Amino acid sequence: MASPKTKFSSLVIGCGAIAGGYDMEDISGPNILTHAKAFNTHDGFDLVGCLDIDPEIARNFADVWNVDRAYDSLDDALNDRDYDIISICSSTHAHEYYLRELQKYDVRLVFCEKPITDNIDTAREMAAHYADNMVVNYLRRFDPHIRQLATEINRETYGKFLSGKALYNKGLYNNGSHMINLLHMLVGPVKVTAADKIIDDYWPDDPTISARLISGGNGQIDMIGSDVRDGMIFDLELICDKARIRLSDFSQTLTISPNGETEKKIKTDLNRGMLAAVSNIYDHLTQGGQLYSTADNALQALETCSEIRKKVGL
Repeated sequence: MASPKTKFSSLVIGCGAIAGGYDMEDISGPNILTHAKAFNTHDGFDLVGCLDIDPEIARNFADVWNVDRAYDSLDDALNDRDYDIISICSSTHAHEYYLRELQKYDVRLVFCEKPITDNIDTAREMAAHYADNMVVNYLRRFDPHIRQLATEINRETYGKFLSGKALYNKGLYNNGSHMINLLHMLVGPVKVTAADKIIDDYWPDDPTISARLISGGNGQIDMIGSDVRDGMIFDLELICDKARIRLSDFSQTLTISPNGETEKKIKTDLNRGMLAAVSNIYDHLTQGGQLYSTADNALQALETCSEIRKKVGL
């Protein structure tokens, strides 16, 4: 049943880049890359609280994004007032702490940055607890063009999926899980057949690892990790019977090249992806719409990442 409430209060935990920093140079521009700008843009939300362990950072964030209240303690924030939506934008290692603490309170929905946690066992535990009220920010799941592509691949509009090549860096859990999640969305669950080439390129406990994957229809996928110090990359190419499909420019460009036909280029909406995410949350809360990026499909991506790590002895 749709809720009669049409405006939802929100609290942002962790006042860094994805919380609001990526939009600091473009506060009134068209791109919407952060939680704060998305909540402030959508008419269905009031961003009324922010929290950071550094009180000065929290106060500065509140000033920039016109937030009523700034905190440096979760208990202070949640004892002060109720919030419908809580965004967890803290460092990954702090996710578990906040997700455990929030279990003490009546929170309608948690919007968690990826990965859920940096440990597969706690990720399983949190995914089970928040099975019905967590959205995880695997942003490509909210993009209408990429969702349409997933539908077309599933219907074999481009024929059978044969093989793929995925390029990424900056950590298996932190960025590689984005790629695994995207592959699950487009070609279905994948299994890990081999893994090698460990690169410690950014996160101390999250190396970039290359792997060989296989889809349920026996499509082979080479997931190739590189060193982020040589430049960021996130590109995917899929070969089907009837077409070659590429997601390039960090999935901002979708190119479909049907065999013997004119190539089609589509600009995705990822530069406004955070607005699509909060719109999906709003539709779910008011109309019972399906959530596109849930704790369950986020956990599935981490399970695959965990299998890759096991293959290299981690």
